[in-house]
Amino acid sequence: MKKLLIYIITIVTLIAARTHTAEGQIIQFSQYFAAPLYLAPSYAGDCFGSRVSLNYRNQWPEVGTFNTYALAYDQFLPKIKSGVGLMVLRDEAGDGALALTTIDICYSWETNITRDWVIKPGIGVKYNQRSVDFEKLKFGDMYNELGEIANATTETEPMTRKPFLDMQVSCVATSDKYFGGISVDHLLRPKASLYDDDSYHENMKVSVFGGATIYVGAPQTATRGRQSKGDMQHVRFTLLYDFTKQSDNLSLGCYWHKDPFTLGCWLRGIPVAVRAESYSNLDALTVLLGYKIFNLHIGYSYDFTIGHLLSSTGGSHELSVQYEFQPKARSKKRHSVIACPRL
Repeated sequence: MKKLLIYIITIVTLIAARTHTAEGQIIQFSQYFAAPLYLAPSYAGDCFGSRVSLNYRNQWPEVGTFNTYALAYDQFLPKIKSGVGLMVLRDEAGDGALALTTIDICYSWETNITRDWVIKPGIGVKYNQRSVDFEKLKFGDMYNELGEIANATTETEPMTRKPFLDMQVSCVATSDKYFGGISVDHLLRPKASLYDDDSYHENMKVSVFGGATIYVGAPQTATRGRQSKGDMQHVRFTLLYDFTKQSDNLSLGCYWHKDPFTLGCWLRGIPVAVRAESYSNLDALTVLLGYKIFNLHIGYSYDFTIGHLLSSTGGSHELSVQYEFQPKARSKKRHSVIACPRL
């Protein structure tokens, strides 16, 4: 029965990736592997015991207020070789005038497809609520010739809040040195407009990601003991490609780790793509510094905006914190963690 569910999730994910239609913007963390449940529900339980993750992103502070917060907990269940997780996400724009709150329940399971490769399908069910404080919004017809607010807006006031359900599916394959996966978010394409408008549906987002690792030092089995192979000195090369019907984005980079430090650098954008003259192919250059204290991982990254907005955005700041609780007793069942950056 479990293998049948794995095939169903994989097929649905691939079909959705080929038939997506979408409109609108998406939330994106620069430290995407440090927000594992947001990236893909397959990452639920991607630890030897349990894990708490905190993420905070402050984007373009010189332009306005764009903040994203995420709190997640996930745990591996060795008896059924599955992972469960819960994530609460809050995205705010314009001093909280426009906000999105998400509660996401995730489930994943794993099975060996060969001796060296493990496949991890996952599914996430979400409760969302989009809200707006109309009094905080400013429109063009409110300003006079001097740039002062002098008039009341003629814009139609929307609903205060709009709840809706959604779903995300994913599938990840991993070995000791390589991993790759695909995730489809907003699979149900719910009606998420704050106006009574049936023509707008939530943006369906497809994410394709993967990476490769070069280890420095003696070989070690990733599942032997409580210490993962990721604690060895290594360099990881990663990519993440997000796309919708009207937009796409590519992140390419690498991480160097030697306990207790992690350094990362990656480029976001598609330099070979053809864009309009007013749109830059490159978005940002991100640098990261991470530090590990026992089971606590802390990462800070900064996005250097590239293009004509270089001097006007203030870049983007991002902070991630992860703490892994190790199991009291080692499980007799084999368990593989995905060979991706922990930050």
